[in-house]
Amino acid sequence: MAQPLKPIECSAQPLSISFHPFRDLVAAGLVDGTVEVHELLGIPKSKTGGDDTMDDSSDDEDEDDEKLKTESEDEADTILSSIYVAKAPPESKLNPNMLTKILDGQKDGQGAAIGKATQGPSCRCVLFSRAPTTGVHTNNSKNDKDPSKESNPQTGGEYLFTACNGGSIRCLDSKLACSIDASGEEHEVHPSILWSVENAHSVGINKLFQLPHSSPCGPLLVTGDDAGTIRLWDAKLLCEEQDQKQSRSGSNPFDNLMKLPRGCVMSWKVNHDYITDFEVSNDGKILFATSADGTLSVFDLKFVNKKGTTRSVVLPDVNPQQQQQSNKKPTWETHGYTKSDNQEDELLSVVLIKNSQKLLVGSHQGILSIFSYNLWGDITDRFPGHPQSIDALLKIDEDTVLTGSSDGLVRAVQLMPNNFLGVLGAHDGFPVEGLAWSSGRKMLGSVSHDEYIRLWDGSFLNDDDDDDEDIGKSCETDGKGMSLEITSTGKQGVGVATEADRKNSDDEWEDMDEGDEDMDDDIDSDDSDDGAGNKSKKREKIFKTANEEFFSDL
Repeated sequence: MAQPLKPIECSAQPLSISFHPFRDLVAAGLVDGTVEVHELLGIPKSKTGGDDTMDDSSDDEDEDDEKLKTESEDEADTILSSIYVAKAPPESKLNPNMLTKILDGQKDGQGAAIGKATQGPSCRCVLFSRAPTTGVHTNNSKNDKDPSKESNPQTGGEYLFTACNGGSIRCLDSKLACSIDASGEEHEVHPSILWSVENAHSVGINKLFQLPHSSPCGPLLVTGDDAGTIRLWDAKLLCEEQDQKQSRSGSNPFDNLMKLPRGCVMSWKVNHDYITDFEVSNDGKILFATSADGTLSVFDLKFVNKKGTTRSVVLPDVNPQQQQQSNKKPTWETHGYTKSDNQEDELLSVVLIKNSQKLLVGSHQGILSIFSYNLWGDITDRFPGHPQSIDALLKIDEDTVLTGSSDGLVRAVQLMPNNFLGVLGAHDGFPVEGLAWSSGRKMLGSVSHDEYIRLWDGSFLNDDDDDDEDIGKSCETDGKGMSLEITSTGKQGVGVATEADRKNSDDEWEDMDEGDEDMDDDIDSDDSDDGAGNKSKKREKIFKTANEEFFSDL
């Protein structure tokens, strides 16, 4: 397991977290409708080498430092501010009959959307604004690894966006939100709130995302709600119209689809259950969305600013299993979107791997489904093994991800070749609902069904990434007679045999059959020892397996 750091205690259960791009801050959206901003304490320091002769003296100093550190941390309070941002959802917009109709034909979790929509006011999503970079800047991207390498590392995080189960979105000034310690009373407008859209969605918002600056339509906000609606928002338009007040009411949850709220530049209603996760391609042109209706939705963002494009796309409210295959291709060409076949399982999380050649999706049944790029009709591979649902995915590198499961474990998984590397940490049996990297990937945070943000030391994962890059470079130029090539599917091919193989081949001519088998075995072993094989062994040394963890306590 990774080194657990001191967790951050919130005043209520955190539903989502977001780390500041370059400051040691984390924002949490709580179930009571507030946003809390906490300061990160106890950040792991980089390990430096030293002489063995200094071990005895350094041990005593380390013990004293740890005592002082624990005492100071116990006395210190990490919270900087607490801001109430939620609003009670209107009962007129929460029609159980309408939501039940949406879920017709879904055997599992028929009351999931109803339960989420009828709960008390809560802040489900928080998100710090992106930093404008030359490449794609996401929580799962390696561009987050070292913000100091960017042209202007002190950009990004100026705004803090929130989304609530009442269908509202808000934008907060990060400086004011992080500096003001007074929380204020409920339903009182906080001075850090720049603008808000009360009726952004007619039902609760379940996911909040921001497109990269390289996207054809710019860094728009993306929201997904409990009814399967996805909307794009232009923050600049909302800033210009912040003085205008909007008041809409209606009993039909889909009234706003006929007339889009202010600031909304695009709306898709192609899914029929709540939106679970978003991902974007490296060039920022393709948006991916997973839904609990068992389908993957793919959107071409070039159509957003295209003349003649319909700003509101609504598919008939039917079971996705009854949709015809013939209707998929024309929608991509004419409207810029398509959907996968129904996977007969809730799709809960998504991330791009293998240099954006594969799309990894976590499901309710604990299966990692893999889509090949531009082949969105059906999966091309699957990796079962998780005992329960995979609610969160966090990318370590192009071959390795962290999975947050309902059994409370955070696992490290290698893809293609598929392998469980070990357990990073645990939540004492509570489901892991979210995973995120901190600034500079120094640590990673996770949230569950308790009142804590658990932090884990992620520095060793970054060190291992550097070693893997060195291994990859050495494999590409390993001697004069060796040439390894790793394909997009993770398979390795040997171009020329090594000198050792050539010497051993003289002895193998005595028995042609056995010699051929031995050569095949040697080639296979060489393949497994290089590239992905070395990565698997290095990962296995880092993470303890369940058996090792169990017997280590005996």
